Amino acid sequence: MENLSVTNGTQFLDFKDVKVQDITMEQLRKTYKEIDGNTGLPNFGIYHFQLLDDLSAMSKEVGYETEIWDLFAAQNKDGRTPGVTLCPRFEEQYGERAVEAHTLRRVFANIRIKDFDTQEHTTNLAVAYHQRGIQVGFGTNVIICHNQCMLAKDKYASTYGNEKISVPSLIDTVKSWLIDARHIVETDRKRIERMKEISVTADETLRLIGMLTAVRVKHDSKHFVGAPDYPLNQAQISLYTEDLLKRYESAQRLSVWDLYDSATELYKVKTLDMPQVLPMNRLMVEFLENEFEF
Repeated sequence: MENLSVTNGTQFLDFKDVKVQDITMEQLRKTYKEIDGNTGLPNFGIYHFQLLDDLSAMSKEVGYETEIWDLFAAQNKDGRTPGVTLCPRFEEQYGERAVEAHTLRRVFANIRIKDFDTQEHTTNLAVAYHQRGIQVGFGTNVIICHNQCMLAKDKYASTYGNEKISVPSLIDTVKSWLIDARHIVETDRKRIERMKEISVTADETLRLIGMLTAVRVKHDSKHFVGAPDYPLNQAQISLYTEDLLKRYESAQRLSVWDLYDSATELYKVKTLDMPQVLPMNRLMVEFLENEFEF
């Protein structure tokens, strides 16, 4: 997908045409600062830019070299609380599609921690701030494609859903990950090596694709109540199948890492609804763990 960056620092592209845009921290800080009408505080008690600043500062306090590696703002179809709102009154004041005239409610960032870098991998805090709440994941990131790995499924925190915690607890949880980062990273890298060593035959791959389809159908069917969520939706399964067939044709071999790496290509903000990026990634790890030991 084309990487559409905002080249004019004072103005966003039209979010009606470009649903997901690369932005900068400077732009994010300049956007309209929405508050909760009942509390007079930011949504979730903290602005998106404050959260990213706080997590970056915390990483540096622990002793790591960090950078905001990726930062996106996204529109969505929610009519009541859309991901992006443009205020005509502020456009009159600041100019057409001015940064200051936008309210951004869906923001995704990769905070890169460089201290454990190899040629292939870096370490990453993935942060999703959107209308439902805040999600943070921690782990290895593939440098060449910026794909997040959720190999340690417990390195995920959210302010909503079955595992919800408060924002202060979320920040404390992230700090505990940072303190234990070296051990987490070493464990991740060892798991990746084990995944690369496990070969998967063409027949096994096709069987797994069938299982993924069955999981998706069962979840979406009215006949099965409480069926678990799926790691890939139907459109993703088609893309996933095509990619695995290409990989097998090229190398005549697939590994468990290939199965996972291919899926992570689909867990990106520009191709997937933001709140699903980290949870679906975790579900794929769980799915593969149930089939292979790594």
